Parts: sequence; structure tokens; C-alpha cells
Amino acid sequence: MGKKCIICDEDAIYKIKDTSDYYCQECAEENFADLTLLMNVEEEAQRLKEFLKGKMDDILHDEEELDKLITIKEKNEESDNDNHENV
Repeated sequence: MGKKCIICDEDAIYKIKDTSDYYCQECAEENFADLTLLMNVEEEAQRLKEFLKGKMDDILHDEEELDKLITIKEKNEESDNDNHENV
């Protein structure tokens, strides 16, 4: 779902950082002397996607580590049970 310009309701391509103020090309040019002060909506979306992908990778890594620890603990418990039965 694309963001809409707060002035004319066209598809937005710029936003003001840390706000929900979005602007289309024309309204941005009319209202701002320097467009470099605005953030590109697509670039911001890509940064967010990369951030979320990194978080998901971290979660998957943590889950794999947890699975390994559980497997090791289960093997140790089985080994301890076998040792107690042999005593």
C-alpha cells in the first residue's frame, strides 16, 4: 500500500523524517526549497525491509542455537540415564 501526499492525495515519493508527512514530487517541489532534506519513501521502505530481514535472520539463528542446546541437553540426559541404569 503506497503512501499518499498530505496535500493532494497523489502517490507520495518523499517524507519528512520521523513524521507521517508524505509528499508527491510536485507538492514537495512547491513546498521545500531543498528536496535533499526529505527522505525518499522507497529508500526508507528498503531500509525497513533490510532491518526486518536482519531481525528475522537473528531470530532464525537464535532458534537454531536453541534447538542445538536442547538436542545436546537431551543427549546428556539420555547418557546420564544409561549410566544410572548400568550402576
